[in-house]
Amino acid sequence: MEARIALKGKHGGVPDTVTEYAERKLSKLERLFHRPPTVELLGTYERGQYVVELNVDGDGIFLRSEERCPELHAAIDNVTAKLDRQVKRFKDRVRHDHRKPVRDVNDADAAPTVDDDEPFEPKIARRKHYVMKPMLPEEAALQLEMIDHPFFVFRNLETGDVSVIYRRRDGSYGLIEPGA
Repeated sequence: MEARIALKGKHGGVPDTVTEYAERKLSKLERLFHRPPTVELLGTYERGQYVVELNVDGDGIFLRSEERCPELHAAIDNVTAKLDRQVKRFKDRVRHDHRKPVRDVNDADAAPTVDDDEPFEPKIARRKHYVMKPMLPEEAALQLEMIDHPFFVFRNLETGDVSVIYRRRDGSYGLIEPGA
């Protein structure tokens, strides 16, 4: 079974040579998953640089990586290497569970032990509850600026759904809306 790979060009089709190169690079990601992942590669050209976005959905995790580079093949290399590191780091974290072992106060010299068979359980340090006032995305962007957080969750007045607005690296805003 092979990974399902979708290659998209924002401003048109993807040349065959680029498609073959990207598929060869992305096929190496398969070995990191138990089941074949769904892979989406989106390439654009902005301000003299290629922007390559890579989304991988596999084994119950969703990973995203983005790279900018003046050369398309280098951007593909960089984004796949970055995602490879992300997958390995996530799997290592799950395997080793990064929680500090509990030590007996009376036995300070004893070596700590960690059970490697325990599944990874993320620790939720804080919970917030608040009433979501329905608002337009533009109003949510203003709220985001006032609270100085990287994202803001709100109920979209236009759709009635819960949405997230976030600040992008370039200073613009992104809007995440639930889909079917």
